[in-house]
Amino acid sequence: KSFGQVSGKARSVIIAHFSGTGVASIVRVARSSQMNPRHDVVGGALFVVSVFASAFLIFLVQPMVGKRILPWFGGVPAVWMLCLAFYQSTLFLGYAYAHFLIRFVRASRQFAIHAILIGTALVALPVLPGDHWQPLGASSPEVEILIMLVANVALPFVVLASTGPLVQAWFARRYPGRSPYPLYAVSNLGSLLALVAYPVLLEPQLGLSDTGDLWAIAFGVTAALVLACAALAWRSPSDSGDSLEVDRSEGTERLSALRVVLWLLLSASAVLVLMGVTNKLCLDIASAPFLWILPLATYLLTLILCFASESLYSRIPYAALALAALVLTVGLPLWLGWVDPSVQSFFGSIDLQITCFCLLLFSVGMMMHGELYRLRPPAHALTAFYLCVAGGGALGGIFVGIMAPVLFDAYYELELGLALAWILFPIACAYGRSALPTTRTARWSPAVVATLAVALIAYNMGTTGFNPKDLRYQERTFFGILRLVERGEEDNRQLHLLNGTTLHGVQFSNPELRGLASSYYGPATAIGLLVSNLDPEVSVRVGVIGLGAGTLAAYGRDGDLFRFYEIDPAVVRIARDDGYFDFLSASPAEIEVVVGDARLSLAREQSEGIEQDFDILVVDAFSSDAIPVHLLTEEAFRHYADTLAPDGLLAVHVTNRYMDIRYQVSRQGLASGLTALHVSTLQAKRFRSMPSEWVLLSRDPNRIQRLTARIARYYNRLGLRASGIRIGLPASAFLQDIPVWTDDYSDLFSQILDLPKPGSLRSGFVTSDE
Repeated sequence: KSFGQVSGKARSVIIAHFSGTGVASIVRVARSSQMNPRHDVVGGALFVVSVFASAFLIFLVQPMVGKRILPWFGGVPAVWMLCLAFYQSTLFLGYAYAHFLIRFVRASRQFAIHAILIGTALVALPVLPGDHWQPLGASSPEVEILIMLVANVALPFVVLASTGPLVQAWFARRYPGRSPYPLYAVSNLGSLLALVAYPVLLEPQLGLSDTGDLWAIAFGVTAALVLACAALAWRSPSDSGDSLEVDRSEGTERLSALRVVLWLLLSASAVLVLMGVTNKLCLDIASAPFLWILPLATYLLTLILCFASESLYSRIPYAALALAALVLTVGLPLWLGWVDPSVQSFFGSIDLQITCFCLLLFSVGMMMHGELYRLRPPAHALTAFYLCVAGGGALGGIFVGIMAPVLFDAYYELELGLALAWILFPIACAYGRSALPTTRTARWSPAVVATLAVALIAYNMGTTGFNPKDLRYQERTFFGILRLVERGEEDNRQLHLLNGTTLHGVQFSNPELRGLASSYYGPATAIGLLVSNLDPEVSVRVGVIGLGAGTLAAYGRDGDLFRFYEIDPAVVRIARDDGYFDFLSASPAEIEVVVGDARLSLAREQSEGIEQDFDILVVDAFSSDAIPVHLLTEEAFRHYADTLAPDGLLAVHVTNRYMDIRYQVSRQGLASGLTALHVSTLQAKRFRSMPSEWVLLSRDPNRIQRLTARIARYYNRLGLRASGIRIGLPASAFLQDIPVWTDDYSDLFSQILDLPKPGSLRSGFVTSDE
């Protein structure tokens, strides 16, 4: 508690002081083991613990920092992709530093140089960016994220990243007769446990700030352990005052250029598949630490298995598994979707998606890392090998995080990574031909299987799921894939705006229907029933978080004001400037559009004394089907409540394929002094209204009670059956037991794994007695 109350720089000084004291003590113990061989077991354990601890901290800091900055940039998966690209590149820098230190610096000086670097990193703590790093406007998010990561994370991350190859090299010097490669498996085990510990143990129990403080203390302890390993190697019996060149016990064969290229590309392809699978899951479900961590943990598991023992990898079984997973994730859904469209809903289930794509990542990762381990060099080239592995990872990360958004108008990284993996597989097999069966059929089988796999991948890349004649426009931005698709018969054509797989607005070409609000905002939905039945004599101020096609502007009347907040400038251009939709331009209401993150924009307006006093504030911001968690926290709801007029109403759109977040939204409302009302409606084709779920909140419980009867009455006026709508008031006692999400604490993990509650569209409706 006391430690958490001091400033960040003061904490750094405290950590540095105790780390220095710890280094001195551990070095004395390490040196004493030189005189007593029985103590050498302590030295061996020291190497293991150091590698494990550094890897644990590397992969613990990644989701921590990602979660901290995610709300500042719209909560989109691209934030994590850019973070992964940075981590892979920084990992390469750490490995490059380790290679330079071992290859070109005398052992007697390695301790001093690394101690200076560690001391500098300690002063640079903490790693979590402070609030002053929040973006101020709609500038380039990619540049701002990279600058933030370099300033806060780069130096401690480089120190930790260098630990693996450095400690393994020092281990090889200390114990020249033992292989250092098992330490790589220990390192990946530490990484895997960190990834499991964060969403399961730390995130549900601790806030980000507390976790950051614990991380800083652990960094100081780990630094002391690493320097103790350096001291052991410095005084080792095999020390000749040179670099690692002293250990040539495993041979001195010359490394071929093809072998080095394979090291790079095998590593790069595995990272491409990792990031492609992560993108796929986050875009369709939510950008949250749990869905970052699961693919990364699967990736690390393949490294652990492959580098623990060569016997754990066998080419034929894993190639067969990879081909089967490819068919499950790429081929079978497409084919069965043509035969029976109902199968698409089966393949859209969250548990099946996660299982199939993680199986794909696991099998391809085993192939790539298994071949990588078979091509490993002797110990004297160990740091060069790890440098190439890290370099390949950096190339893959930079390609996905920085180059792909510029080169492509859709997400092709997964397909490209899979294609590269299958092309590399027969080449790696041919390079290590001695491990293959001698029959001609067996020798050619990897190439044949790889050809079939690449053909399937190429076919999938050419299939967008839309008729090419219907796809009017497609664009990839930092915030997602925007598509304009025309559907319907010739006399009833409709233009759909899609972000990924999620509909964000529809407009009809028929002049009689063109001004009609439809889909999730149709007259038979909760928001449509609310806005279309306002007092005609009273003008209203409506705020809308999330522009989409601007559909809600269709409800605007002369004298009303509709103020839209939209983070993606491309969406604003499509909805307002490019002539595709005219909801905004045709609306009789006064229309304002604010570009930038809605929450930051609202906070900035409040700090400048601008009172919006919205009569209705609509929260409808989705990135594909993903939920921006920062728009659902207690701090966010306080902003919403502050922008409402005294009798204002907050309307939150919660329709989702994978999660039921109505209760979390209602709990946030309760914490902000708002009473919640759940409204679920079925599809009403006559009114072009899709199934939808909304939560309406107000400061006045009596208004919510009146609204319950009014919405039911409005719905009946449309001539629709009463069974098509369900309205309910969640009990306060039930909501009190739900943890409140804050900027420092949120637990989307439990929401994703939780079964649909009785009010979801998948299993029924909310009732008044829930």
